[in-house]
Amino acid sequence: MPKRKCSSVDVTFGRNISKYRRQCGLTQQQVADILNLNRSTYTKYETGISEPSIEILKSIASIFDIDYNAALGFEASGASFSDSDEPFAKLNYDEGILIGMFRTFDDEEKKSVVDFVKTIRDERQARSIAGVTKKQKKTEE
Repeated sequence: MPKRKCSSVDVTFGRNISKYRRQCGLTQQQVADILNLNRSTYTKYETGISEPSIEILKSIASIFDIDYNAALGFEASGASFSDSDEPFAKLNYDEGILIGMFRTFDDEEKKSVVDFVKTIRDERQARSIAGVTKKQKKTEE
């Protein structure tokens, strides 16, 4: 059985990320999926059994829209998403994963995703307009 680390940072960090995760309406599984981890690995972060790498810590802070200080239990330097009137809880499972993943991307990756989504929207609008035009032609005949 692994020996549990019990430093105050581990316990505080775990409590904080658990709190932010719940405020965002995400499950441990959703956060693990966003981070591309096993749920049990993420659970160990919340319970203080193990510590995430710096890269995982950066991703966790991005997902919850907090700074590192807030995650580590020090005074936060700004507002977080959880202070918003629109929490993740209003999103379905896939929407929560998508938003969480998006927050971990750099600016170039975010731009690529937004451009891709705009392309899909434009194609859908074009199909919709084409469908309306076909219906109008049939009605006129």
